[in-house]
Amino acid sequence: MPAGPVSRRKLLLYGLGTATAAGAGAFGYRAWDKRRRAAGVATRVADRAGYVSPGAVVTQRRRLGRTGLEVSVVAMGAGGLDGTDPIHRAVDKGMNYIDTSPCYGGSENVIGTAIAESPGLRDKLVLATKWDASAHMKKDRILASLDESLKRLKTDHVDVMQIHWLGGGHLPDDDGYNRVDNPELYEAMAAAKQAGKARFFGATSHDGLRSKILRHAIDKGAFDMILVKLNVLDHGFADMPALLAAAKAKDVGVVVMKSQPGGGYIPRGFEQSKWSIYQANLRWALGLDVACVVHSGIGSSPDTQDLAIGAVEDSLGSQDTHLLDRYAEALSPEYCRGCGQICQPACPEGVSIAPVLQFGMYDRQYGWGEYARGLYEALPAAKRWSETCLDCDACRTACPFGVDAPARVNDAKKRLG
Repeated sequence: MPAGPVSRRKLLLYGLGTATAAGAGAFGYRAWDKRRRAAGVATRVADRAGYVSPGAVVTQRRRLGRTGLEVSVVAMGAGGLDGTDPIHRAVDKGMNYIDTSPCYGGSENVIGTAIAESPGLRDKLVLATKWDASAHMKKDRILASLDESLKRLKTDHVDVMQIHWLGGGHLPDDDGYNRVDNPELYEAMAAAKQAGKARFFGATSHDGLRSKILRHAIDKGAFDMILVKLNVLDHGFADMPALLAAAKAKDVGVVVMKSQPGGGYIPRGFEQSKWSIYQANLRWALGLDVACVVHSGIGSSPDTQDLAIGAVEDSLGSQDTHLLDRYAEALSPEYCRGCGQICQPACPEGVSIAPVLQFGMYDRQYGWGEYARGLYEALPAAKRWSETCLDCDACRTACPFGVDAPARVNDAKKRLG
């Protein structure tokens, strides 16, 4: 974020990164849509259903950095996976990359079932999973985690094994850097590769400071790709340009997650643009120097698969950027960037505001109640909530985007406390 006082409008534009700000104003979507139609702006993705070509498939492939793997530009995130049909359908539609994790419910078991029931499917997949290797975890336990994943996945190897949760606060003693600095991790990586159980390695983060954390990982020289939260609302604020440049310089592949800000939440007034916003967000991300965008809806919903396919048939256009400008401005005060650098120092009680808001969002928007509760309870009680949160406004006042953090902290306590 630039030094010195800046307007809320300028902060929004820094967050948008490459999205245009042309013509942005205070009027709502319907007024803008009326003007757009009068001006003859293309309407291809303006309706709720979005643009989908019947029978279309994903033909675009991009190289995943120095792995040399050719991956579909949109692909399956396994966070919502609960059956094998979406996997088979996605592959039939040209998608070959699938990103999973032991913490994504039973997704590894579902993928394993799909592989078992369809001979030849494994050869069509670029399969990525993760190990939740903490800062102090030993080599043998890290390798055991890989073996457990392979058993569930019913395969003898994964194409990409990723170190999960760099930052994010889900364990009190993990700051992202100490995970990457654990020498036992690299011993495990070498052993896994020598045994043929993992071909390549990656690092993941959706932390507010993910750019710095992942650049630290890239500098280690051992990671072939990264999986990173990237969207229009905090692209500039989270210093994504510097991260993408660092990845490109080292030929490290980039896979994007969380391309739909706030878990796909649509601000009031934009409901009729729901799916065109989804497609515009995908097009925006794919306009950057990335290999692939994964989304949990692609791994669970045929309708979302078709919308993703329709999205990549065109590049980002003027109708998309006009819509994204207004959508981002409307969503901005409701979207926590997770940085914690501004609100945290303002809190008189030392509540861990960014992690608490993140865990509350997991329950409220993702439906991960039990998982979110476990993360919330792992925080020291004094870091979760304080009586002061009932009437203190310090964190909301400090936030340059106007996020109502006190309301979210109190909501998290009701949901998870």
